[in-house]
Parts: sequence; C-alpha cells; structure tokens
Amino acid sequence: MRLVRYWDSAAAAARWGVHEGDRIREIEGNPYNGVKTTQNTHSPAAVRLLPPCEPTKVVAGGANYYGHLKEVGLAVPDVPVFFLKPTTSLIGPDDAVVYPPQTKKLEYEGELAVVVAKPMHCTPPEEVLGNLLGYTCVNDVTARDIQVTGGNLLHLCHSKSFDTFCPTGPWVETDLDAHNLDIELHINGQVRQKKTNTSDMIFPVEKMVSYFSHVMTLLPGDLILTGAPPGIGGMEPGDQVEVIIQGIGTLRHTVVRPA
Repeated sequence: MRLVRYWDSAAAAARWGVHEGDRIREIEGNPYNGVKTTQNTHSPAAVRLLPPCEPTKVVAGGANYYGHLKEVGLAVPDVPVFFLKPTTSLIGPDDAVVYPPQTKKLEYEGELAVVVAKPMHCTPPEEVLGNLLGYTCVNDVTARDIQVTGGNLLHLCHSKSFDTFCPTGPWVETDLDAHNLDIELHINGQVRQKKTNTSDMIFPVEKMVSYFSHVMTLLPGDLILTGAPPGIGGMEPGDQVEVIIQGIGTLRHTVVRPA
C-alpha cells in the first residue's frame, strides 16, 4: 500500500490518502492506527503531494554502509551512528532544495528512510518492524564544506539542517522487505550514485531503530534515515535530482538558488 499526504485545496487542509495508480483515495484521519478509506478520490495530477509524514524529529543514521565507509576512509562503527535534522528541513516530492549562500559544496545522499507508526521506547529489534508505518525515499542534503570545517566532521547537524535539506517521498510504501532493495540517484538523467543494495548495511533497519529507541522515545510520524550508500557527490542550481529505490519508486526534486 502506498500512503500519501497531499494538499486538499478545496478544504485548505492536508489529507492522507492511498495512492491507487490513477486515483488517490482519501482516508479518515491518519494511518498510524490503521487505514480506513472514504469515498473521496482525487486525480494524482490534481493534488500537490506533501512530505509523507509529520515527524516530531528526524533521526538520521550515518556511517551505515560498508561501501560508503570504504570510499571515505572511516572505520566501521561498533554501534549505530546518528544525528538529528530539524523538521524545518523537510520538503515534499517535486519541491526545491535551496542552495544556501553559506556553502560552496552542496552534496546529495540518496537514502532509504522509515516512518514510525507506533511509539517505541527500548524496543527490541524483533519488534521494530511491526511498529513501522513503512518506507520512503530521502535525500540527506549536505553542505559538505561546512561538515568538514576543522577537519573533525563534528559539524554534522550544522551542515545538514538548512531549510529544504530533507526532500522526502513520494509516498510511504507499507509492504516491503527493506533488507534487499536497490538504491540509486540520478542527476539530469545521468546516474550519479550507482546502484547499491541495502544488504550492504552495517546495521539493518530493525537494529538501527531499536538502538535509537533506547536513546529516545520514537513517536508516530517520526522519520528515520538509514544512512548513505557509496557514491555521494555534488549538486548545482538547476539540477533535476531523482532518488530511486526498488519497491518504492522515485523521489524527484530540483535545486535552486535562494530567492
């Protein structure tokens, strides 16, 4: 099932729906306690898709692919590594990432992300998957020159927290095995982040999310990024970016200069 959030212009309100191919069927309330559809439908072309979650926090796992650690020369961590991105960094499909003037090196990190459905606190790995709403695509946009200031990589939050730095979508896929998915990223139709499989993860979804739940309570709607595969690189104003994940689909966004 593909769950979307969209803007209902007639009601001037955000709604949840099920994307059924040529129609979006509205659901009652939100999907965190189950999906109950209504008779109201829309053409996908007639609505604007929003980020497919409303998180209280965005927890970003990092250093989670063997291939990525090899390309950047970092050691394999003993426990999951993470940082937080503000909810103000969140944008939806087809929205624009703004290239801020504070950076000269804006980079992409196409990733798999998960959306939480039920509260989790100290949740064991074997219970995690049953508490997830599903999976979506994310670009963990990074001002790389800010991140490496001082040569110690301590500026993770600063470099990844600008407004628009978390394109997410286009929907949440609820029925998916996250352990064997291909991820790639294209810019202007050219492959830039070559196909990598989630089987290369150091900490699979259930172990990563369980670890985070022992640090903080995870709430319905929270968004969790699972780390960047190898192949990170630069973006420029005017670029058309596509994050493509097997079984989910394609998240598209542009890059623009500040207004």
